[in-house]
Amino acid sequence: MNQPITWDGLNPFPLYRQMRDTNAVYKDTNHSWNVFRYEDVKQVLNDHNTFSSQVSFEERSILSMDPPRHQKYRSMASQLFTPKMAMGMAPRISAVVKELISALRGQEETDLVRSLSIPLPLYVLTDWLGVPPEDRLPFQRWSELEVKYNSYTGGMDAYENESETLQDELCSYFQWMIDNRRRQPKDDLVSALLSVKADTGGFTDGELVDFCFLLIIGGIETTAHLLTNTVLTLDEHPAVLQRLRNDPDAVSKVIDEVLRYRSPVQSTFRIVLHDVEIGGHLIDRGEPINVWLGAANRDERIFENAETFDIDRKNNPKHLAFSSGIHHCLGVHLAKLEVKIAITELLTQISQFERIRVKELVPIHSTVLLGLESLPINYKFVETNFR
Repeated sequence: MNQPITWDGLNPFPLYRQMRDTNAVYKDTNHSWNVFRYEDVKQVLNDHNTFSSQVSFEERSILSMDPPRHQKYRSMASQLFTPKMAMGMAPRISAVVKELISALRGQEETDLVRSLSIPLPLYVLTDWLGVPPEDRLPFQRWSELEVKYNSYTGGMDAYENESETLQDELCSYFQWMIDNRRRQPKDDLVSALLSVKADTGGFTDGELVDFCFLLIIGGIETTAHLLTNTVLTLDEHPAVLQRLRNDPDAVSKVIDEVLRYRSPVQSTFRIVLHDVEIGGHLIDRGEPINVWLGAANRDERIFENAETFDIDRKNNPKHLAFSSGIHHCLGVHLAKLEVKIAITELLTQISQFERIRVKELVPIHSTVLLGLESLPINYKFVETNFR
């Protein structure tokens, strides 16, 4: 029997390298197959006729849908999730970032996860959906619970129960919003979703509720972890941080390399629809397969010196941090823009920041996401003279 895979939430990359070199296609003790090399990972992601995303009977999320239902959702959602849409939100994102950073004045240390990484996408997405600030508290509490729940610290059952209660509350709130916007449309995402049409018709109310909830799930956690991972990586690479201070236009290159080097999403899951061979192994119809995006993004066969953080990497766009094929992330433009504006503003307003190393880093306990429960930092604001 094959051995279980031992996961290190702070540094899974030595394990990935070992698996790529010795067990690139591997069946674990849970009888799930695992693929670690770039070409094998991309094969699975791009072949939706062989590898199904429908991992349960209840298709509540576009992430777990196959064609043709997936095409309906994708065609409607892609009308809204565009680069133009993201750029149109830039002024609001900038205002949120400035508000959150301004709140740090008068202090010398903070937990970046709770002061910036989570609130930024939370505020941006709830604003876009049309949720007023006074109704934001349940969304914020749910986001904080997800970090704690994934960390398995301090009573997982209690977090799970509260999280389920909050999910029900948020879904009821979205249904109320849908009913309200149908009567009185506004300039927000819920109203826009109600107006979108497709060949097979628009969203049902249930589909709209699920879509809004998926947006909160996918849009907050992944963006939050990308921002945290970017600050952590810059702290580990002071020369890159100094270069970024000298050349703020390099921020996009930094973010793209963080996506490869420390991807917020490390793995995804598929079910095999018919017998297939991968890497010399026959995988039978119906067997589950874990697709390790984080391992593929460190594959030396594709990325030279893959363990090195190199913002000048020529083939960086090959990374699979946002998946590939029909499930390539719809929110990529918005997520990258949020982090770009946040990092730019941090470097504009804060002259120094560094991780507080006496405080141990605690990773979230997830093999799907790579992130931290908290990131304690010291910082100093840029001194300004008013004359």
